[in-house]
Amino acid sequence: MARNYLVFIFGLVLLLVFSFFFCYVAIYNENLPAGIAALVGFVASLIMAIMIGISSRDEGGILYIWFFTIAGITAIILVWFLSRGGVVLKIW
Repeated sequence: MARNYLVFIFGLVLLLVFSFFFCYVAIYNENLPAGIAALVGFVASLIMAIMIGISSRDEGGILYIWFFTIAGITAIILVWFLSRGGVVLKIW
């Protein structure tokens, strides 16, 4: 089962990289569709990392630490993106 979790880790990191790219384009080029894609990517990455981390922990694997680390990094980037997007859109 560890091989499947490694594929999920690679997929989550790849999703996080693409979401960060869309986030960068949305903030510095003021592109709304890229911002929506980044938001969807960050939320999907966060939810998947937490769900797979919990299932890995229940099965007794050690890779859950990596999933929770990815979830933490994603949450930090998501908060930064939302705060920076709020400043660009003049919400606050």
